Amino acid sequence: MNISMRYFLILVVVSFSIFSFKFGFWGEASEASVSKIDTRAVSVLKGTITHVRDGDTFEINGIPVRISALDCAENSTPKGKKITRFAKKFLGKQAVCELTGAKTYDRVVGYCSIEGKDFARTMMNETSCKLWAKYDVWDRY
Repeated sequence: MNISMRYFLILVVVSFSIFSFKFGFWGEASEASVSKIDTRAVSVLKGTITHVRDGDTFEINGIPVRISALDCAENSTPKGKKITRFAKKFLGKQAVCELTGAKTYDRVVGYCSIEGKDFARTMMNETSCKLWAKYDVWDRY
């Protein structure tokens, strides 16, 4: 390999590195979720949404998570079935849940974001789910 080819390859690698750093090539969602973790979180659960139970409960890598402050119709109602269909659009997506330390039934409770967007806010804006202020323990909404 001649010297001009080496310089060209070095230039390509350096350019790619600068581009990746400046424009977040490695994923803005992961960067946003790591840098904006609430200090009140008891722990953080990160992973793939593997199952959607209903509008306010999904599983991350098989661990059930109840979305804090979100009140959705139950799956046994037509409205609840519609909400669950909407929530299933997030299957396979990456989620980050800041866990409050509370537990309900078999579920941990937390505020979750999917690909950098607040899941509860999305559900409240896009479906008939509502804020359950009593359980908004961090006053996010």
